[in-house]
Amino acid sequence: MKKILVEYLPYTNPEIFFYFIHKFSYSFFMDVYWNKNERYTICGFSPFLIFKSKKRDIEIENEGKIKKFKGDPLKEFQKIFNIFKIEYPSFFVPGGFGFLSYDLAWQIIKDLPEKAIDDLLLPDIFVCFYDSILVFDNVNKKTILISLNLATSKSFTDKTEEKGMIIKSFLKNVPDLGFKPQKFKIDSLTSNMSFFQYITSIKKIKDYIKEGDVYQINFSHRFQMKGDYQPYDLFLKLKKVNPAPYSGYFNAVDFILISNSPEMFLKKEKDKIITKPMKGTRRRENNFKINRKIINDLLTSEKDRAELIMIVDLERNDLGKICEYGTVKVKKLINLETYKTVYQTTSTVEGKLRKGINLEEIIKATFPGGSITGAPKKRAIEIIEELEPTKRNFYTGCFGYFGFNENLQLNILIRTLLLKNGILYYPVGGGIVWDSIPEKEYEETIIKARNLFLSIDLNENMIRKI
Repeated sequence: MKKILVEYLPYTNPEIFFYFIHKFSYSFFMDVYWNKNERYTICGFSPFLIFKSKKRDIEIENEGKIKKFKGDPLKEFQKIFNIFKIEYPSFFVPGGFGFLSYDLAWQIIKDLPEKAIDDLLLPDIFVCFYDSILVFDNVNKKTILISLNLATSKSFTDKTEEKGMIIKSFLKNVPDLGFKPQKFKIDSLTSNMSFFQYITSIKKIKDYIKEGDVYQINFSHRFQMKGDYQPYDLFLKLKKVNPAPYSGYFNAVDFILISNSPEMFLKKEKDKIITKPMKGTRRRENNFKINRKIINDLLTSEKDRAELIMIVDLERNDLGKICEYGTVKVKKLINLETYKTVYQTTSTVEGKLRKGINLEEIIKATFPGGSITGAPKKRAIEIIEELEPTKRNFYTGCFGYFGFNENLQLNILIRTLLLKNGILYYPVGGGIVWDSIPEKEYEETIIKARNLFLSIDLNENMIRKI
């Protein structure tokens, strides 16, 4: 018999609390800032089940026992929710946290080519399932421990009490650490393609657009950095340099994922589903008059407006596959979002799901997000695979919450870095349309990477040598 157990605990800063558990295997941290009145942070550790897939190879670890087999990864992923499904009125309950790699697209869209090198070898799906989570309500200053009784056995009670004692002990003894992140020392900065290769690729994309293959392509390149850094310090520094509404930290043991994403991929609550594609970026300056001109340029830019509208049309089509007829609406077509270092424009598209639509069907209809592929989606992915030298892996996939109550909260994995084997990987990209200027597109990727560069105290000379 499944039962939700809820306990209210003393509030503390979630960033400080997570300092105590960030080294735990499979610990996670996620910010969910929907608006000024709804700002949450979700944390957890010690999953009872871990789901991984790579192509059709599936691995499920349940209480230390590992089962490996072949199958449809999303169908098998759905089976977990069929087993643990619960009804509960609050948005957050125990469930899964983790990521879907961009490369999961090859299991959704038929006949995609395989050309790019898979040098990172990450899973396509990597989601851990937790019977207890900690929810920080950062507006009302509440900390809520939510546990799911997966069985009536004493083992669950013992385990829940043990985890609760650990959490309460940390909360009780959390001091104001006054974080002073270490200085970061970067020995080298490289990209997976040269400036010449990037410019040549943009020109080829424009040729495809001229020939009518596509209307828009989201094209990226990837920075690699070697140096001396502590990952959690880096996460905190990123959040300080440019606070983002969908930040996340995931200790996957073999690697660490650090996201500073401003973009929401999907939010599902009951039968309502929302996506917020983001297009158009301008660097923010420390001058009011200059910033007014920058904002006006962004909001009146025909190129940026065309990019956003094309992706809105794509997202409306994706949601239309799973929503009731006539319910898919564009709530906000052009919305300016202001961040510490950049301005962005977004749109809000929402719909009402048809009865019986499950997680598997939602992902297959919408993934990967149109804002980070292009339009039409399949042809855009084919061109990206042709021109980007390495597989995207985590980049432009999604990270977040898969509740056992069938609610979803997923970001788009942009402004996100991976730490693996001592190397930081940080991909950046942008939307390419017919009137894109290759050199300016490259400059835009540097603007987007600036948050990371500022965080690790990277000097301008090293940036110019890329």
